[in-house]
Amino acid sequence: MKKNLNFKELSDLTRLPEIYSLTHDTFVESGLILPKENGTLNLYPHLNEIEETVVLIAESNGKIIATNSVTIDGENGLHTDEYFKRETDKLRKNGKKLGCSWRIATERNYRCNIRVIMNLIKRSLSIGEKMGMETCLFIFEKRHERIYKKLIGAETIAEKVCDIEGFIEHKIHMVLMKADVRSVKESLLKTA
Repeated sequence: MKKNLNFKELSDLTRLPEIYSLTHDTFVESGLILPKENGTLNLYPHLNEIEETVVLIAESNGKIIATNSVTIDGENGLHTDEYFKRETDKLRKNGKKLGCSWRIATERNYRCNIRVIMNLIKRSLSIGEKMGMETCLFIFEKRHERIYKKLIGAETIAEKVCDIEGFIEHKIHMVLMKADVRSVKESLLKTA
């Protein structure tokens, strides 16, 4: 990892197009979507510019090389409502403040750098905790489930094959996972 790597909350929302471009490139390089003419992918646009969402970035020499977003449950909901509405509503009834971590994307040269990924996750959970999040929800492709079980002890609570327009293979096997924010943070601090 380069020494000039800087993690911070995105304060200048005019830089969101850089996030959309990075997300597009990550999805293309992962074989999930075909390249789009405009070179951007704006996931869950209703969550982007709301006070319940914080966009975290990692920069190198002023260029965004990684990102993740954190959203606290509110009137706009969570990204999990799109594919796992029933399960998300059930978790809302448990009384713990819900939030989600979504849109994790990295520039190709940093994609296999576990330090970058773990820093994004740690910082995202810290941001979520400051916002009052107790339980964090995630949606991953089934093939990534084991990684997140191992990295952060996330628990799978549902899975389904979803038909997603614009993806190369319209049927994507997705898992809904959850993690207790405080437990994961404490565990990550021990391994840091």
